Amino acid sequence: MNAKKLEADRIDELLENWAPKLPAIDLDIEAAVQRIQWIHRLIERRMEETLGEHELSHGEWKLLRDLAMEGPPHRSSPGRLAQREGLSSGAMTNRLDQLEKAGLVARLPDPDDRRALKVELTEKGHRLWADSISAQAAKEARLAAALDERELTQLNKLLRKVLAGLEEDR
Repeated sequence: MNAKKLEADRIDELLENWAPKLPAIDLDIEAAVQRIQWIHRLIERRMEETLGEHELSHGEWKLLRDLAMEGPPHRSSPGRLAQREGLSSGAMTNRLDQLEKAGLVARLPDPDDRRALKVELTEKGHRLWADSISAQAAKEARLAAALDERELTQLNKLLRKVLAGLEEDR
């Protein structure tokens, strides 16, 4: 990336137009917020591309993630999965139906309670999850490529501080 490109970006241009109309606004704060929002939009677009490439909805991807993060045998109860995602049992049933139909999860009897079920990530589901997370990680690495290792460490430190401050206000 050349130095001239770093001198001004789309946010600088936007705020230059806003400055006379918003004299009471701290433009440095607004610049930081606008940049964070723009970066978020870019990451979300990349994620939507990844989900489309892997024929997954965001909700399906999150459910596969939850199961993958369980560790072997990548199994959980439908109730626990619904609670994590903030879904009703009916919505979770619909999501599981779709994923089971695609061969990405299997419903199995709970070995500890014969009235209950466990949901397990299938090998196909695990492969799809791993492929999608690898594809997304590569896209996110390209977004961070403008920073060297020291700058990325510094950015994380600063963002952690901002987040902690915002969470304190809740």
